[in-house]
Amino acid sequence: MRRRTRSGVPACERSARRRRALTRASGQSAVVVALIMPFLVAFALMVVEVAERWLEVAMVEDALQQATRSAVQTLDYAALAHGDHSLRAATCRAVTTGSPGDCAEIVGVATRFLLINLGGVRGLDEEPAELAARVRWTVLPHGGTCAYSLAPERSITEATPLICAEVRPRMRGLVGWGSFQPLIIAADTLDPARP
Repeated sequence: MRRRTRSGVPACERSARRRRALTRASGQSAVVVALIMPFLVAFALMVVEVAERWLEVAMVEDALQQATRSAVQTLDYAALAHGDHSLRAATCRAVTTGSPGDCAEIVGVATRFLLINLGGVRGLDEEPAELAARVRWTVLPHGGTCAYSLAPERSITEATPLICAEVRPRMRGLVGWGSFQPLIIAADTLDPARP
């Protein structure tokens, strides 16, 4: 005779039901994977996008830094012979290639190097010439303080000739989740001559 429980179901039958409930049917893990997969793909794409944006910004920042480094080397060699370390330019603040003022020569040198360096940069959402035209250059032939108009808290003070640049390039990421405009600043000075 079968032993019955309070529910009226034989104990061996209840035990068999419990074992069937605990064993997994084939295909159950496929459902879980199918539910999780979109989130994993979105997360992977987000990681790729963020990493690519950091790389693209670093490439533009490096191009701008190299341009300021090259332009600051435009010394006034006649003054250098007399011991004066200055640039062949007047003081110019926040000038562009469109209106360089008295700093046309140095801004021209910096812009040429910037355009050359931007040649291999990916992620720009504008032509390199458009970006170069929007760069704001500050030329301080005898040193001084560069106060960036877009980031005044990041000013730089040097006693030697100083060239600073700032721009917000229009950029796009790899995956295409919209464009962005990071602030990129660069500055370079001549190292002081030490005997």
